[in-house]
Amino acid sequence: MGNATIEPETIESPRWQAVGLVLDQNAHDLRARRYGRLQEVVSWFKGIDLFRQAEFERMIERKPTPLDKRYHKTWLAALIAEGERLANEVRRAGGLPRNSAGIKLSDVEATVEELGDTQAEWHGSLSTTCRRELFKQLFNGPQS
Repeated sequence: MGNATIEPETIESPRWQAVGLVLDQNAHDLRARRYGRLQEVVSWFKGIDLFRQAEFERMIERKPTPLDKRYHKTWLAALIAEGERLANEVRRAGGLPRNSAGIKLSDVEATVEELGDTQAEWHGSLSTTCRRELFKQLFNGPQS
């Protein structure tokens, strides 16, 4: 995954930089086989939390710059790919061990699907007008 990311020193936003650094660290830990599958899943979820914070600050609270859109698309693709890999490994292992957080394979699968929805919403072929209307409906509720 290290090759698929943007070099941290080229990122202007500390939020996007933090996401990239966490994803890179997760990739290093994976290659070093430093932790077990459950810890990899937990680290992935932490990366998603950071990504969502950056997304809110850089993409929702303000008009995203072209660079914001690029970082968003890059980190999102990396999170989806990592989630798919983790889901396949967990499936092959017959699930995750019982854990205090209660994380199960279905949580990983649902999160990968949600990330895919985010990708389609932000980077798919949905027109700006349709996207605006969707946001309006999602965040302002039904207009009746």
